[in-house]
Amino acid sequence: MSSNPKLPSALLNTLPWNEEEHSIWIGSSLILRRNLARYNFPSKLQETESAQVLQSLENCIKNAPSMQNGQFFSTSQLSSTDRELIFEHFLFLRGFQEPPNNSGMVIDENGETLALLNTGNHLEIHTLSLTNQWESSWNKLAQIENHIGTAEGLAFSPKFGYLTADPSQCGTGLTVQAYLHLPALIHANQLDSALANTEDDEVLFMGISGDLEELVGDLLILQNNFSIGISEEAILHTVQTAATKLIGAEKTMRSHLKEAQNTEIKDQISKAFGVMVHSFQMETKETLDLLSLLKLGLALGYISGVSDRTLSELFFKCRRGYFSHLFPDEKDPQAIAKKRADFLQEQLRGITLSPDLQ
Repeated sequence: MSSNPKLPSALLNTLPWNEEEHSIWIGSSLILRRNLARYNFPSKLQETESAQVLQSLENCIKNAPSMQNGQFFSTSQLSSTDRELIFEHFLFLRGFQEPPNNSGMVIDENGETLALLNTGNHLEIHTLSLTNQWESSWNKLAQIENHIGTAEGLAFSPKFGYLTADPSQCGTGLTVQAYLHLPALIHANQLDSALANTEDDEVLFMGISGDLEELVGDLLILQNNFSIGISEEAILHTVQTAATKLIGAEKTMRSHLKEAQNTEIKDQISKAFGVMVHSFQMETKETLDLLSLLKLGLALGYISGVSDRTLSELFFKCRRGYFSHLFPDEKDPQAIAKKRADFLQEQLRGITLSPDLQ
């Protein structure tokens, strides 16, 4: 990890996923966007004004009761690998490689809450949540918002609600993202059917690449389509309902695949095992896709000698930001791919196929 500045150790030592064995709903992210009433949006601020906003919000966020020992970082002082690690940990779909002037972030010591300052909006708060902790996560966001609103005043319209730089995010300014691991539906070519049964204009579906056509690691993200004209409670309920339907479909498909002894799925899991334990080089996307199949194989009883927790940890450790912090001396892309293959084989030592696949 970069020596100056030093990021919270929780970003490397904790997993932002549900620790439940074979979890399908692996985690969630709640995002709240706010702007200060007395300033223009960040893109319209003068240099001196953006510096004032940054200083005001830095002090205010760090003193918020629910922001445990928040630490401030200027984005310009963070390396690209530091920023990538932060974005991976907080489940961002995309990050910024060229940080805006006078922008920063505050991260709590537990690695659960991140406040972006002076990026698209004056304030964008991200908090991670397990599936059964939405209420506490929303309460945390609300406490931070109330603290800032009392101290600084927030941009609000009786007609449009809280005002944001993107008009489509006005209203509550809340985005809820649920992350589901759906390998059985995807590899049995039943995802489209499941989505049709879950279809709701108020919910968007996408992968971690931001595209529904490319579901890296068999991860599907559910996100509310609207934040205006709808309450925070309704947003949470809508996304939760859609996620629950897909979880039911995934569980049903896993049971069907196991009972039917589906040969195509067995073949995919067996090939994933072979590639993972014998490859000379491994790229990021390939790694995530293969780890997903190993997790499915473990859930179906076709793989043993490894825990689901280990596979989940590897999903994060082998992504670019995290991996760069594990092996900071590796710079050449080919050397990194070789190191990733070696690392995976060491971590998966002892993994075996069941007799059904041997």
